[in-house]
Amino acid sequence: MTDRMARDMIAQPQIARRSTAPRIVIDAQYFKNEGAQIINRNTITDRLRVNLNRAAQGRMIFVGAENTAMVQLERDLKRSGKTDSGTVGLTKAQFGVDFRMAGRIAAVDSRNPKTGLMQRYTQVTLQLVDVESGALVWEDMYEIARASADDIIYR
Repeated sequence: MTDRMARDMIAQPQIARRSTAPRIVIDAQYFKNEGAQIINRNTITDRLRVNLNRAAQGRMIFVGAENTAMVQLERDLKRSGKTDSGTVGLTKAQFGVDFRMAGRIAAVDSRNPKTGLMQRYTQVTLQLVDVESGALVWEDMYEIARASADDIIYR
């Protein structure tokens, strides 16, 4: 799923044809699990970000929003003179972002009381949101359907 989404996202004109590489946050903060099944949202968003980062080859810059406190601590140490500026120098501020990932996992379960057949339909929807305008510059959906006569698969 993440491989397909990464290829599709890189091909989007709003991303691929920019003269300056867009800055993007892909994490689980705005990725909701509305299904009954426990799914680690970080697994999906981490895999998507890693695959995109590998395939983008500089056409996109990924910003780790969860690292803000760590980055700020290092910036404060440099500016106070407790450490030197490192090899890349100082920047005016931490990177702002152009786009942020949002999404949802939804599922519908059903059980046939006569046969005991359990069915689960899961839909994963992801969107890349322009955080200045709110425009959806990319979105994709992935569907999974499973069925089993024994509900052990769902435990």
